[in-house]
Amino acid sequence: MKTHPALFAAAIGVALGCSRHANMGSQVGSGGHPDGGAPGTGGSNAGTGGVASTGSGGFPSATGGATATASGGVTASGGATASGGADGAAGNTGSGGGAAAGGAGGGALQPLGMNDVTILAPLPQPGAAAILLNGTDLADDGTPFVPRALYDRLVTAAVTSVPLQPLDTSHALLQLVAVRFDLCDRHLPGPCPDSQDALLRLVFQPISAQGSASDIGFHAFYTIHKDEVGAAIQSLRALAALTTPGDGVLRVSAAFAGANRDLYVAKVREFVKHHGGEARLIRLTMNVRNLNNAAFVWVLRGIEKKGDAFVDIPIAGSTEIFETVTLTGSSGFDVRPNADTPVGLASAISETKFNAADGPAKRDYLGALSAADNPLSNTSETVPCVACHVATVVMNDRASNASIDPLALPGRYTSTFDLSITGGMAATTPTAIRALGYVGTQPLISQRVVNETAQVLMELEQRFPGP
Repeated sequence: MKTHPALFAAAIGVALGCSRHANMGSQVGSGGHPDGGAPGTGGSNAGTGGVASTGSGGFPSATGGATATASGGVTASGGATASGGADGAAGNTGSGGGAAAGGAGGGALQPLGMNDVTILAPLPQPGAAAILLNGTDLADDGTPFVPRALYDRLVTAAVTSVPLQPLDTSHALLQLVAVRFDLCDRHLPGPCPDSQDALLRLVFQPISAQGSASDIGFHAFYTIHKDEVGAAIQSLRALAALTTPGDGVLRVSAAFAGANRDLYVAKVREFVKHHGGEARLIRLTMNVRNLNNAAFVWVLRGIEKKGDAFVDIPIAGSTEIFETVTLTGSSGFDVRPNADTPVGLASAISETKFNAADGPAKRDYLGALSAADNPLSNTSETVPCVACHVATVVMNDRASNASIDPLALPGRYTSTFDLSITGGMAATTPTAIRALGYVGTQPLISQRVVNETAQVLMELEQRFPGP
């Protein structure tokens, strides 16, 4: 942080935050799941055609999907796919779609829900491998998801020029805990223009051998090119067909414990590996708590690609490139730099300033939190990192104490989708400001993430009508 080097050096802990902050032909081939076929009617791994299907327009290329055709799929006859499933070679039914005739797999393609475009994976059991992928794993382009050189740049202190503890050893422990899809990079509030590329957003956290997540997170953004968007959406619908629809609340995905768990995990990995990798990486941000400080102190920072180089992302409302957040009192936060955008945000975050305000002012301050969480009013480029990370817990505390109904605030985001945050503990955990992921084994899901997820679904329904 340019004007606060001493504070930054003392904080020495960096945080996941500031998430700024070619149609590939027909969707299925003969014998394929929507991406060229997940299972056929026999075999345990690959039969005719080996790993790639021979159906036209499959994933990852126009001539082959992820698994074999009818004579050698991932599951045997009567498993997750067989004749008459969803999205076969002709229309929505055909030979080899999303569900088996009388088998255990999902049925016909279903509308996408909250847990289909934002996927929060469970943590692994102690001693077990990553549920999905590691940050050091390679994407289909042969490059890692979290390149070490960019990681080192992000976590290195400007003062000492060495990696900050505990981040010097965290890179090797990074695991993929959440997958998100968005229709564009959302530089401006409002719906995505049809002309823009889509995004794959991945959340990585260091996971211990005991299956516990450190209060450290990295958010990586990868481009999904315009001509790939249609196929990517069909892949997401194929994944949804392997799940059992729930109550619509965003939460740790039940698909990882469902009847089609192995196939679902394999297809999520396939989707991520196809659309991830260093060549597609356009942004990497971090949100890390300083575990060497007795107080709860986090540092947020990001870098993004401009032309052929990565540059520092300035904190919205400031020219600084680091943001430090310190918990004060029971649910107050001291923020440096302290950008008041939208107006009233700084007073809402400060427990002291909020408590000293009169009733109308308190309502205005809470309205600033609602506006910060509304993707139709603000983006990560118009609000500081801290806004999206603390608004959930601050709103819960301040609204309750002031007897103000959050649902009646001006500027609140609304949707036909369920905007509940009961799938995580973000509203009641001031000692963690993670927007999406875990601290220990506790899942945290912010209101901003829920609202953004609902907005993506609304736009998908309008631009890419589903079944």
